[in-house]
Amino acid sequence: MLLFLMGLPGGFAPWCETLTAELARSAGGPAELIRADTLAEVAASAIATGASCAVVAARHPSGRLRAALVEHRRNFIVALDDPRLALLDLVLGQAVGLADAVQALASSCAALMDCPAAPGALVLHGEHDWPRPAATAAAIANHCQIAVDDAALAGAVAAAAAAPARLPHDSGAWWDGLTAAEQETVTGAIGPYVELDENGELPAITWTGALFFRGDRPNERAAGPIDITGRARCLIDGPHIMLPPGLWSLSLAARVSREAAEHEFFVEVCTDERLAAGTIRPQREGSAGVALDFALDGASDHPIAIRISSTRAAFDGAIALAGATFRRAAAPA
Repeated sequence: MLLFLMGLPGGFAPWCETLTAELARSAGGPAELIRADTLAEVAASAIATGASCAVVAARHPSGRLRAALVEHRRNFIVALDDPRLALLDLVLGQAVGLADAVQALASSCAALMDCPAAPGALVLHGEHDWPRPAATAAAIANHCQIAVDDAALAGAVAAAAAAPARLPHDSGAWWDGLTAAEQETVTGAIGPYVELDENGELPAITWTGALFFRGDRPNERAAGPIDITGRARCLIDGPHIMLPPGLWSLSLAARVSREAAEHEFFVEVCTDERLAAGTIRPQREGSAGVALDFALDGASDHPIAIRISSTRAAFDGAIALAGATFRRAAAPA
């Protein structure tokens, strides 16, 4: 038996995972905790563990995984939380770097956006359901059809109480201690998921340059200007964040040095396939950019990657990514 739980990174979803696993163990023996975001990862983990019962914990569930649960009429749990509190859990509670935390949380917000409305979803909220563990445990057991008595419910609640709790933090002081650029990174990527616009639509999403990586050093953030000297190559890549399905318009803004202004830069938007491509053609030193439209069908297992590449060898120059802004595009008439 596989039980599926999707939730934001932070504190609440892990607590729900512990609670669900303990309920499953009380009803049928050992239950593994599997971390998987795609069908392939679920299958590989199930084979590797050999578990007959497992809780599948997904932070960024792929479109295919979400669709499969609906198609097969499977019940699952969605553990939601205030993204701002989840960010504090990651940065202050778990010492995750700000860019890494924003990347993980923004991707999770996008992947989970439509899940609460799906058939079979039990939606739990950190603010409402974390303070009432007994009622939450009973709701999970009932929804997942786990046969447990009151003693087993109490035991699961007691075991989950050992999971890390949300620590009190002075969020105002922490926010005020961030630089303006860091605040922009947070609000651009996560802010749109906190409050929808007046029409109930997702506002513009902006991924600042701080979330991207160097093309030739994939583990190094693309902070500041990137030297284009050398052969033609991928200069900037990332941020590997999911977007909700739909039609999107991308405005990509960059800054180029005087030496780089004579070069063209090839831009690709990709998941597991190329969604759009264009060219940045700077006219002079300073700002340059490109606008691209693309459709995202939600079936991909991969997040969005934007790649900026030089097209010929360069002897000098630098480019810096200012940001990538996504807006919902209107459907063609």
